[in-house]
Amino acid sequence: MLLYQFRMGTNPRRVIIYMAEKGIDVPRYELDYHGGEHRSPEYLRINPAGRAPALVTDGGVAITESGAIVEYLEELHPHHSMIGTDPLSRAKVRALERVGNDLCVRCQAWLWNLTDAFAAKEPDPSRPLADKVYRYVEELLDILEASIGEARFLAGGYEPTIADCTTFAIFQTARERFDQPLGKTHHKLDRWYRDFRRRPSADY
Repeated sequence: MLLYQFRMGTNPRRVIIYMAEKGIDVPRYELDYHGGEHRSPEYLRINPAGRAPALVTDGGVAITESGAIVEYLEELHPHHSMIGTDPLSRAKVRALERVGNDLCVRCQAWLWNLTDAFAAKEPDPSRPLADKVYRYVEELLDILEASIGEARFLAGGYEPTIADCTTFAIFQTARERFDQPLGKTHHKLDRWYRDFRRRPSADY
């Protein structure tokens, strides 16, 4: 098994954080994004989308979406479940993880237009468009703020779930890579982020 990653990327980070929380050790290969290795013919044969992550199983099958990779690993390692232990808790975790995934998508569009770091995705960044997109980002932040309440983790309980891994990854990208105050005015989420950031899994 081999995980192709770009450790600074949001989607790879949700897998990396999950594996660290779960205690799963998978061999990894760091793609040279700056050198364009993720667009090389060799890597495109593994992941035609040309992005990280991609997990090649022991049987040689490539799994190319971060959410699918996490669920695949969770099925291989069901102990200390991070998706839930019964139908209701699994539904709650998956619902929140999907909100976190939507947040990733909206934040990426926001960051593409807020910075000039994504020329391949957005060669003509637009601050007015970034501001407009951020309104849709805040819509999801409001949902997560209401959901977490005073709990330590997004789905409640005493242990993180895949919802935390997904959502934390985009918070970390915005705050640490691009110095953007994502969620700073959502005080419960801000507290959650600062607490999660102290976990060993959150280290770059």
